[in-house]
Amino acid sequence: MMKMILRDYTDYFKNISKNVLLYLGIILFATIVTAAYNILFGIYMKNVGYTEEFVGRILSLKTIGVAIGAVPVAIISERINKKWTLIAGLFVMLGSSLMILNVNFSWTMELFAIIFGLGNATVMVLQAPIIYDNTEAEHRVTAFSMAFVFQNIAFVIGSFALGHLSEFLSGIYGAASANLMVLNGATLLVGIAILIALRFNGDQMTSVNHDNTVFEALGKVLTGYRLLLKGDTFMYLLQVALVGVGAGMIVPFFSMYLKYSLNIADGSVGTIMAISQVGTVFGGLIVPPLAKRMGRVNTVIACQLLSIPFLISISFPQGIIIITISFFFRSSLMNMASPVINSLAMEITSDDSRTFMSSMIMLINNLFRSIGIYIGGYLMFKYSYNTPYYWTILAYLIGTFILYRVFKRKNRLA
Repeated sequence: MMKMILRDYTDYFKNISKNVLLYLGIILFATIVTAAYNILFGIYMKNVGYTEEFVGRILSLKTIGVAIGAVPVAIISERINKKWTLIAGLFVMLGSSLMILNVNFSWTMELFAIIFGLGNATVMVLQAPIIYDNTEAEHRVTAFSMAFVFQNIAFVIGSFALGHLSEFLSGIYGAASANLMVLNGATLLVGIAILIALRFNGDQMTSVNHDNTVFEALGKVLTGYRLLLKGDTFMYLLQVALVGVGAGMIVPFFSMYLKYSLNIADGSVGTIMAISQVGTVFGGLIVPPLAKRMGRVNTVIACQLLSIPFLISISFPQGIIIITISFFFRSSLMNMASPVINSLAMEITSDDSRTFMSSMIMLINNLFRSIGIYIGGYLMFKYSYNTPYYWTILAYLIGTFILYRVFKRKNRLA
């Protein structure tokens, strides 16, 4: 197995394109901002007096922004080179994040949360088409896996380092000020991602038609969306929606759940979150050979089902050791098959529909995730931190069953 893994990645890096290599660098720095928000934003908001419900609203609006942004990103990508679309999105992320953190009026935070999502949509929507179009067929699963691994390495580093940095600074400046300093510092790293994006070879960022009007591009996108809402792609998007709403109810609140259920310091929260992603990194590395041996869909289904017992364990906190182990396996198993899922999504669509499919996945996933976030924040505020987990388990089970039925009917489980 280890020789197979090394061979896959050695062959891949011998043939990697400049654009994909640059995109991996963008992922590395942009993800640290995500790590900062996942670890510290909810804790910071609680420290300055906001409720779980308001935190859920802000996080939900950011996710709604991604869903809304999926459409204009697809349109702009039809008319403008993806390089400049991505750079514009990164600038929007940088500016809006700084506004959310430093202008503490509820309405401005809500407004710029949506704007942040619009910028973040460019990174999320363009990732799959850029990687797919700039990678040879035999290396595509490996390419998606490498992007996934880079993203999770950044999350591990960001979670551990930022959590402990916040704890250290708390002893000097106080908890809220320390949280804010770390969040602002992480946000500024988006500037490095912008500098990397400037080095893209624009001519290889997929062909575009500059003669299309905005309305023609919009019509093309809507037609592309309509064609996806049937058959296999519709069922695929349905399970995306279920997994999105289930993840939304719990994932954005992990750091708050750990801190206020176990009553631990920021550094310990960051450490647990980092450990949970370490398994995801290794999982992402072994997925390509595992998928070749077990079959891609079988690998996805097995990983998702095996994550459920650990999700149940998290919903009943049993001490820091047990919950760390549960977080490790839940995160690893539920997320490690993401590269395979991304590859399948690109494969079941036609060559001229991949940007639309990627955009539609972002739209559906983030729309339903935002609904889940709002519900999760409400349930935690109204009832308990445990309540959303039960609904998430149900959503994951139904989504996995749908995925199984679709590919079983088509005899494509391998």
